[in-house]
Amino acid sequence: MINIPKGTKDILPKESFKWHKVYDVTRLLARKYNLKEIATPTFEHTELFVRGVGESSDMVNKEMYTFLDKGDRSITLKPEGTAGVARSVIENSLYADALPLKLYYITSCFRYERPQAGRLREHHQFGVELYGADTAVSDIEAISIAMDFYKQFGVEPIVRLNTLGCEKCRSNYIEKLKEYYKPHLHEMCEDCRVRYEKNPLRILDCKVASCKDITKGAPRLLDCVCDECKAKFNNILSLLDSVGIKYEVDDRLVRGIDYYTNLVFEFYDTDKTLGQSALGAGGRYNNLVGDLGGKPTPVVGFGIGIERLLNYVEAKGKNIENNENVDYFVVSMVDNPYTLQVVKYLREKGYNVDFDLLERSVKAQFKYANKINAKYTITIGEDEKKSGKLSIKDMSTGQAEYKKLEEI
Repeated sequence: MINIPKGTKDILPKESFKWHKVYDVTRLLARKYNLKEIATPTFEHTELFVRGVGESSDMVNKEMYTFLDKGDRSITLKPEGTAGVARSVIENSLYADALPLKLYYITSCFRYERPQAGRLREHHQFGVELYGADTAVSDIEAISIAMDFYKQFGVEPIVRLNTLGCEKCRSNYIEKLKEYYKPHLHEMCEDCRVRYEKNPLRILDCKVASCKDITKGAPRLLDCVCDECKAKFNNILSLLDSVGIKYEVDDRLVRGIDYYTNLVFEFYDTDKTLGQSALGAGGRYNNLVGDLGGKPTPVVGFGIGIERLLNYVEAKGKNIENNENVDYFVVSMVDNPYTLQVVKYLREKGYNVDFDLLERSVKAQFKYANKINAKYTITIGEDEKKSGKLSIKDMSTGQAEYKKLEEI
């Protein structure tokens, strides 16, 4: 037997209704917030992620599925959605349309990492990207969409957020970090010694215990940002207060991708027994489009892992209701043509209808109708066929009545 590759997962028929709920919610939000769908290829040229995501990120250094195609070109299965959307916006000159450009997507992402709960080598991501606005209200709009998304599943995580400041702020802060970490380099992991040279901000995101202990004494970013950046960040906090969104300021939050500028945020739950880290994350990446060769355009957005969301919802004890049960199951004891005509009529009326394909006994047909949770059964025997009145049984109460087909 050939087994599924490690770090991947089948979406089984008994679980697919949960994914349909995700798709339904995203379409609801698209209408509510005037979001337009965008879809990008499963793979892109490797250079896109090296330039967009950043050479110093673990995603590029350790986690990408990269290979040479038959034309000897370096190709990568996309590890995240933002860079591909930015490439499409540039290539198709979408920023020449009316701004802001408000986009959403659901896409597969691929990362080679140790499989664990909510973290797979192939996972799916719901993402939103808002192009063209460099304002606090656009930041609030992005966060509000994400919080509304979670709300549709009966959960309300807290927003953890920070500011990376402007380029001048970051340059000054990086110098302070290098000065602080330099005498500790021999105590730090090999990855952080590399990060020290390429991007010291990444050290703040290290999960190795010894590095985390050293980081506790590192300079704090919020103490180093300029007055203008601090005022912008405080304005965002004030607006979050005004719309009742719960948040925490975390001045160690930097995210693991190099394209972030200014605002960064994560969605998380304070219940540590759930065993999950960030449930979703995002921020502002105003330099990304320019870095990829396009016209400099401000962007804010986020990504939410769908598998992680569904695990989280289950851990919180929130049930996703299955609304995909069969409306009518036709139990037939007559010839196939008449049965098919009844089924066709009901389906054309918009009902969810099923019937027996295995030519089983009446008892077996009713047993199957119970297994698939049919709301009603319609029994067709010779008497029903002759009279034109069908026996309709409510499977929850057991009550039955006779109706003509057109009366159903």
